[in-house]
Amino acid sequence: MNDVEQRVAAKAFAAYWKDKGYEKGESQSFWLSLLRDVFGKEHPEQFILFEEQVHLDHTSFIDGNIPETKVLIEQKGLGKDLRKPIKQSDGTYLTPFQQAKRYITELPLSQHPRWVVTCNFEKFLVYDMERPGGEPEEILLENLEKEYYRLQFFFSG
Repeated sequence: MNDVEQRVAAKAFAAYWKDKGYEKGESQSFWLSLLRDVFGKEHPEQFILFEEQVHLDHTSFIDGNIPETKVLIEQKGLGKDLRKPIKQSDGTYLTPFQQAKRYITELPLSQHPRWVVTCNFEKFLVYDMERPGGEPEEILLENLEKEYYRLQFFFSG
């Protein structure tokens, strides 16, 4: 896809997903559509893994993982504040990024992500794990038409 095609696709994607965002029922469709329709990834279901088990004191699940390019995704529902702690199934309160970091500690070192993306359908926060403690980059769904290129790291290892 060229730049113009990607801009058109990103605009259509953002329009379709505006005001949608049921975490359990729409997350996988959201990510598969983003990878396929905006970035032209053929067979995205072979590229991204969903609901991988992680064993903490209990079994948890990684919402999305792109092993090839070391991207871990923690998805939340529309309207959830990605910077505020949310009650977890074990009763603890963690931000989505803290939740992702908790999963990372249970993965083999070779599977640690370079990038952690937290998303609530209207906003992406991108954490570069090469900059521990650094502020995340923020990409708004409504600006995806102009800023889709900032998610190109999904495809470069």
